[in-house]
Amino acid sequence: MDSKILERAILTLAGDPDLLDRFRAEPATVGPELGLDAEWAGVITRGDRDRLRSAGLGDGITILVSRWFADDLGDSASTGRFSVEAGGELPDPDVPSNLVFAGGCSHVPDLLARPEIDPADGVDRLTAGYLRLAADLAAAEPDIILVTADCHFQSFTTGATVVGTGSAHTGSMAFFKRPDLDLELQGDPTFARAIVDAVRAEGLEVEESTRIELDHGLIVPLRMLLPRPDIPVVPIITQPARGFSPFGSRAFGEVLRTVVESGKRRVAMLATGGLSHWLDPGKFGHVDEEFDTYLLEMLKAGKGLELGNLEPYALLDHGQYEFPNWLIMLGLVGPGIRGDVYAYEPMQASGGGWTVVNMPLPRKVPAGV
Repeated sequence: MDSKILERAILTLAGDPDLLDRFRAEPATVGPELGLDAEWAGVITRGDRDRLRSAGLGDGITILVSRWFADDLGDSASTGRFSVEAGGELPDPDVPSNLVFAGGCSHVPDLLARPEIDPADGVDRLTAGYLRLAADLAAAEPDIILVTADCHFQSFTTGATVVGTGSAHTGSMAFFKRPDLDLELQGDPTFARAIVDAVRAEGLEVEESTRIELDHGLIVPLRMLLPRPDIPVVPIITQPARGFSPFGSRAFGEVLRTVVESGKRRVAMLATGGLSHWLDPGKFGHVDEEFDTYLLEMLKAGKGLELGNLEPYALLDHGQYEFPNWLIMLGLVGPGIRGDVYAYEPMQASGGGWTVVNMPLPRKVPAGV
């Protein structure tokens, strides 16, 4: 059921004690007055926050159904587990006309720097996933690639997302004892500034920088996926340590739609990072396979956009520090696209749940081509 209908029903009940009493006594009868079917009327009556949260409602709304509607003062029935809502029709895809590729992958440095630390069979499966995604990207014949990553080492004088507007971008893997993996990319200042202008016009935070020092967040995936060294790349760098907003990241991606559609370039969009991992002292090596699986199942179900409704701590509690990078990509792709998971490997030595996902786009000829 639409999360807006659920939210409106809960707030209406919260503001009308008499209606709430009638609803608690006969949820299936009163529910239709609020736009609820019998199933969701029962969910609200039981105070099932987990189900409502999975449907996209914020925790400030769902707490009403347990502590106030069901009088469960300690919220004792909630587990915090997420599930993918089955059934319901997906909205029709609405992919920008010039977008020819979209996907996402992890950017774990060990995959290139020292793959021997992880189980060989897992490394092989993960590498095979990258090879499949590389073939998809090459077949799309992009004129330009937009890539999201997060800031690992570089200190910007802003907390906003940063767009690389330089004519070239260079970086090193010397941090990981592999300077032989250094990389130089061609940039596209004109396209990058168009992104900055469009995002600012929508009132969202963004900064530009002619200097983006590439780290493993861009070097690893692009060394494995870049079809040709002369394809321009525009880095989009999030800063989750300074500002973490799932909603804002999705909104950023939605603004990119106008930039992609306004030109005649064949555009590819690659999200990098994740899935679950922790850099916190004492937590490194933990993998949240259950929540990683939830995210991947949401992508496979074509419901990735809904993940932008999650509260920040719902992601951070599960090690999804870098998932905003994916939400930018999902905002650009739009609704109704089912992800194809090429690989997922939980690897403790390299410290996370690593994945490769393609977002197969409807075949169509971009405008002006």
